[in-house]
Amino acid sequence: MRQHKAALAVRLHEMQWELDEAAYEVGGGRFTADQRFALADKLRALAEELGEDQVMTIDGSTL
Repeated sequence: MRQHKAALAVRLHEMQWELDEAAYEVGGGRFTADQRFALADKLRALAEELGEDQVMTIDGSTL
């Protein structure tokens, strides 16, 4: 589990860098529609992975 969390943290940082670069390129009018769609796909995949990591426990029972 610890390795999974570390790998997730790395992917989050990578996405942060990619988003920073995208913001710069969008601002300069250099980010294409294909690049936007590809970035959106990556964001959806990362969001799904983040959602998988959320397990709620109440009184020792996993929901």
